[in-house]
Amino acid sequence: MNGKGIFDWILDCFACIAGILFGCVVIIKFTDIILRYFLNKPLTWDIEVTEYILFFMAFFGAAWLLREKGHVRIDILDNMLSQRNKTYLHIIHSVIGALVSIILCLMSFMAGAYSYRDGLKVVKIYAIGKYYFLFTISFGFLLLFVEFIRQFNTKIHEIRRNNIKKGD
Repeated sequence: MNGKGIFDWILDCFACIAGILFGCVVIIKFTDIILRYFLNKPLTWDIEVTEYILFFMAFFGAAWLLREKGHVRIDILDNMLSQRNKTYLHIIHSVIGALVSIILCLMSFMAGAYSYRDGLKVVKIYAIGKYYFLFTISFGFLLLFVEFIRQFNTKIHEIRRNNIKKGD
């Protein structure tokens, strides 16, 4: 596992799944273009399936992207702060991210449970249980929550290490 823990392995697996799904989108759209413009036989389901795939990609890859520090951030504020203040800013960022993530995780899980109980469906070309989407949202935010907590712990340990070095 290259020194990585189980959670890192889970994030990597879901990032790979998101990458494979992206490849599927490319193949579907390429096939549709060929069929539409050269054979005059467009796919009827490609837009809906692509929408669903992009949805799942976002929630499967979000926590991995956070771990890799790929999310959008305001660098101008980061560059103006000292290293110590930067660490405190990242702690605040992690706490707020964790709180928002756990709230959205729980709310989407409850909505998914109600959706499953009531048999709600998303109806376009295909009728798909709404709970699939809501549970995916819940799962994605659970992964984000855990990653925010991990980043919070990392920054707290960084502060403790620096305080021990300084003798504070």
